[in-house]
Amino acid sequence: MKAYFIFNKYLENDKFKCLKNSFSEEAKALNIDIEFVSNSKSWQLVVEDKFDKRDFVLFWDKDVKLAKVLEDSAHKVINSSNAIEICDDKSKTFIALLNHKIRQPLTIVSPLIFYGSLASDIDFIDSAINKIGFPMIVKECFGSFGEQVYLINDKEELISKIDKIGIKPFIIQEFIKSSFGKDLRLYVVGNKVLASMKRENSRGDFRANIEIGGTGSLYNANDKQVEMAIKVSKEIGLEFGGIDLLFGENDEPIFCEANSNAYFNEMNRVANIRIEHHILKHIMSLV
Repeated sequence: MKAYFIFNKYLENDKFKCLKNSFSEEAKALNIDIEFVSNSKSWQLVVEDKFDKRDFVLFWDKDVKLAKVLEDSAHKVINSSNAIEICDDKSKTFIALLNHKIRQPLTIVSPLIFYGSLASDIDFIDSAINKIGFPMIVKECFGSFGEQVYLINDKEELISKIDKIGIKPFIIQEFIKSSFGKDLRLYVVGNKVLASMKRENSRGDFRANIEIGGTGSLYNANDKQVEMAIKVSKEIGLEFGGIDLLFGENDEPIFCEANSNAYFNEMNRVANIRIEHHILKHIMSLV
């Protein structure tokens, strides 16, 4: 079996290199001839009509346009461009799950603007405050590793943050105080939860991401948490990914985010598992 692994040329950090090595070793063990190609090189091959057919394309990037072009050329792309697009844009994730009985924080999506910012739209700001209240969370629609997520405590701070965001889309969400500095990541492959990890930040940050100081520990997810993670994965159309849940009162799950190419180094460590093995085995069952 032959495959491409597409990654972002401009995000080759140590964490990615570790993940790349994991996939390389596992592919060899499963007798998969896998070629690692950057998104930049892939676009070049597409332009030159030299992107040869392989059994599948493991798409570890958010270059949605590239994924769509490959799909239109009859390549088997996993995850699909649609699933990646929904995960990458937090407003699209919210809308995709809105009518599927999946609890989410109260959420307001910013209107589309072409220049300036919404900071001068006091009617919009006041309506958001009346709906959500303080403290609140502001998230830029595009961002990773817990970045571009802000805890806002008053109107002046909200106006300042919206002004800095400018024309970029964002959402405003209810702050779930019972989940301050902690969340739950469940790794789903083929609509099955492989492992769950509780992430906690002991530095006083409201975010629990590993990249900004959070630490992971093995967690025995309850039935409601597992059910929500699987349902989210199905509704978005993910073949694999990380589903992040918040802890509501009495540990009731509240959906936070979905990640189409979630890193799993820490999950592998705490759960003593090889998620890359399960991802590749699942993909092999699809092609």
